[in-house]
Amino acid sequence: MNDKNIFNFCKQAGCCDTCSLRYLGLKSPTFYEDIKKSAQRYKDEKTEVLDSEKPPDDSNKETTDDCDSPPPAKKLKPNLCVVCLGILQEETWNDSFNMVKEVLERKKYTSNTFACALSSPIATILREKAMALRLEKEILDYYSNIVTPLKEAWKWSFGTKLAPVIDKKLDSGAVSPLLITFSYDYLDDLQELEILKKIAAPLFESRRQQHKRFATEFTRRVVEQALQNVTVDALKAASESCCMAPVDTAAKCVSVVCTHSPLYLGGRYIKLSRDLPQTPWILSGKRVMPSSVQEIIFQPIADLYGMSEAEAETRLKLIAAGREDVDVRCLGQGRPFAIEITDPQRQLTTEELEKACKLISSTGDVIVRTLVPIVKDDLALLKKGEETKTKTYEAICIKLTCSEFDQIDPNAPITVTDVDLKRINTYRNTPLSNKARIEISQATPIRVLHRRPLLTRIRHIIDVHATKVSAGTYVKEWVHGELGRTRPALAHILGARADLLALDVTAVNLAWPPY
Repeated sequence: MNDKNIFNFCKQAGCCDTCSLRYLGLKSPTFYEDIKKSAQRYKDEKTEVLDSEKPPDDSNKETTDDCDSPPPAKKLKPNLCVVCLGILQEETWNDSFNMVKEVLERKKYTSNTFACALSSPIATILREKAMALRLEKEILDYYSNIVTPLKEAWKWSFGTKLAPVIDKKLDSGAVSPLLITFSYDYLDDLQELEILKKIAAPLFESRRQQHKRFATEFTRRVVEQALQNVTVDALKAASESCCMAPVDTAAKCVSVVCTHSPLYLGGRYIKLSRDLPQTPWILSGKRVMPSSVQEIIFQPIADLYGMSEAEAETRLKLIAAGREDVDVRCLGQGRPFAIEITDPQRQLTTEELEKACKLISSTGDVIVRTLVPIVKDDLALLKKGEETKTKTYEAICIKLTCSEFDQIDPNAPITVTDVDLKRINTYRNTPLSNKARIEISQATPIRVLHRRPLLTRIRHIIDVHATKVSAGTYVKEWVHGELGRTRPALAHILGARADLLALDVTAVNLAWPPY
């Protein structure tokens, strides 16, 4: 396989230097960082002459009375590539550079690196395939599967030139937190793809019959599927130009989107109020409670990033190790939680995080002592903790009726007796070898059925005396039994009706934050 023959065949067919290198199967970024230098190795004299010839353009010719004055310099229109539609040609990049500079100046990211991604017109898939099939027919031992993807060649050539323009280092998307996505449109995109209906008629007929399922007629996947077994003869039969007609107007960059990968903060919150939900409590579009733990924690974070209230709702996410009810306090070291910050401009400093904690704690309803940066993988510990962590509760309960074990006048005031306490502190329905003293069967409480499936779960109470309760146990329901939905309940142990006056979470036993 002669690389020079391949390169020059592509050039004579109307390909740009970069696409001609792509068809050689060159996959090293160094070949695309300096296209002019790389292409020079493969050009023959005939190709160099073709490159030097530019079509005359008299449309901007000006007349002047001064015959000795030189004519104004003409801006020659580049020959647009018949495969990439100008996307890989440096002469078309200025608009894209200006667009990304404008976005970055507005968003003010502090990242020193960037990665770039391309959304190209679907017609490039058709044209690229057509060129590859022509090469397979004309060049001995050429295989179309060696072609370097358009997106890769673009990243290595365009990205390298963009780096000094925005004063950032080009890196891979797996390393850099800042991704810049360029979307290109081509005026004749859909029109050119119409020939696929001739080439792969059964495929498009099937899609037409399932129009409710396939809302978009042409997608990248369906175009690739239509071209999977196509031949050069089939393309010629469908198109006089073999799907490689000259390009009058280059594909145009229509949008530049810059996004920073999410950042994560870890901490614990102490909830002191008995009138505060964990997240905004809204029913039928109306707010039930004026605030929430989430909103109190989010406010100073949003202020540090200059987010509006609407932005904070979409860009900040609370991830907590469980939740407590509105009327339950969470004391001790507090409940583990994390905050996901979408598209942050920068990482917050230690001083800013300390300030945020002070502002949160100044409300008097919620206390956060520390906030520390964490990584996404740490969130698995929170998720795992939902299933494995234990919690310590303090509950004030009330005995509502006399017990069947009470040896007192039934008309006397109801009191908690020594017998009651002994029964509670010695009750066990599990083997002595079991770590937990009490095993209960608990149906999903009525009060949470609107958001959780109706299931009966087995839960364990480790030690009633110390009131340590395992994850997922509804303590309120364990106290009064909720119409028999939790058995055995504290009321069954007492042999009397019981209810709960106040409940506090005093410890969530999970190592968090991890640093």
